Amino acid sequence: MNSIDLIVRGGTIYAADGHYRADIAVKDGRIVAIGHAELFPRARTEVDATGLCVLPGLWHTHCHFREPGHTDKEDFTSGTRAAAAGGITFCIDMTNNTPHPSTLEDFQMKLGIAREKACVDFGLYGAGLYPDQIGKLAGAGAIGIKVFNTRHIKEVYPYISELGVLNHGLLYEIYEAVADTGLICSVHHDDPDWCRRMTFREYINVGKTENRHYMEAYEKGYMYGHGMVAGLAASLYYADLAGVSLYVLHLGVMPPGAYEMIRHAKDELGQEVYAELEISTALMTRKQAEKVGPCTYVWAYSPETAWDSLESGVTDVIVGEHAPHTVADMEPGWKDNFSVPLGITGAQEFIPLMLTQVNNGTLRLEDLVWYCSESPARIFGVYPRKGTISIDADADFTIVDMNRRKVLTGADMYTKSRTTSWEGMEVTGMPVYTIVRGEVVMRDGQILAQPGFGRFLPGKAASIA
Repeated sequence: MNSIDLIVRGGTIYAADGHYRADIAVKDGRIVAIGHAELFPRARTEVDATGLCVLPGLWHTHCHFREPGHTDKEDFTSGTRAAAAGGITFCIDMTNNTPHPSTLEDFQMKLGIAREKACVDFGLYGAGLYPDQIGKLAGAGAIGIKVFNTRHIKEVYPYISELGVLNHGLLYEIYEAVADTGLICSVHHDDPDWCRRMTFREYINVGKTENRHYMEAYEKGYMYGHGMVAGLAASLYYADLAGVSLYVLHLGVMPPGAYEMIRHAKDELGQEVYAELEISTALMTRKQAEKVGPCTYVWAYSPETAWDSLESGVTDVIVGEHAPHTVADMEPGWKDNFSVPLGITGAQEFIPLMLTQVNNGTLRLEDLVWYCSESPARIFGVYPRKGTISIDADADFTIVDMNRRKVLTGADMYTKSRTTSWEGMEVTGMPVYTIVRGEVVMRDGQILAQPGFGRFLPGKAASIA
């Protein structure tokens, strides 16, 4: 090498299996050397990581950037700017858009928009609705297929009713089609008929609709609870029958029975099942939920079970879901929370929240690397291009200061909603650099990347270049 583009000097590099002190050289967006900077050629740019921790670029696999169709809430630029501010180098966007990416034409239209606006690298789910379109979506680069096995009890967006796959025959045919592509099928499970009946019977029909009543309904498992476990039970069986790789979404808001079902499927049946844990639910206290009301993340039914699932192997990926809405959308929820969407934010706050847990001794940085980088990169079929700091991998780094403190507030958020579910919470540990393919896209909270810098990463079944 006569020259290189970037040196990351003086930091401690973390992998899933340990950490070590070394410098990193980058050329043309890839890692070309790991060792001592004194032995590298002169670089165009240097990042001084002395006293900092250098992690493989961290992923956020559950983002709702709301584009196309709902850009008053978020778009690819504002959403990926929030992700970059939060130390995220790669995002996967969900499918409840208008139009939803359930056909080749609509998927390609959404991809064209994202390519023009994203500030970090990204993948896109194809929407699982039409079995005859699944192969086309896979060929167009979908990183996986997302199925909404649910509908909102009052047909409220973001649960687009047309996307709800409640017919088990159709669900099975989608599973067959996804199995043929080799992609994973990610599913939001539910039994919305049961949820609707219980919620209307005990709350809506008797005029109990305020935010506090919604919380009671959630505590009883009527909203985001028992119905999700019931839906999962049927889905696990049909997925096994179809031979599809099932990726279970929203584990963090499911009662403990769901964890046991997944453990049984993995350990005793040998089924290929992955679970994405919204670990943020284990951090959301009842006091914080009551403070932010409709702008909230609901809490975990059993935080202990959620944390234990990391040790037991039930959980494969952790996230802090990003699903923003405008204040105007959410504010009526104080009076009628069953008729408005929950405004959940996480792209910018998730990693600081998890670094705080590292500082508290709840998990290690090596664990964070596994659950937010290496494991998702392996599951979605792009390891070792991403998910690792190794020669020839993409030069994606999340560099963090484990001592930096900050109070989370909506005023500091890059999301269009300018709100946070974590308003007023203090965190210890902050991303200070976000580097994507060797380019610094965030430094000390300031976004440096321009819209369109983010690159689309096709899924493993893609036939496109």
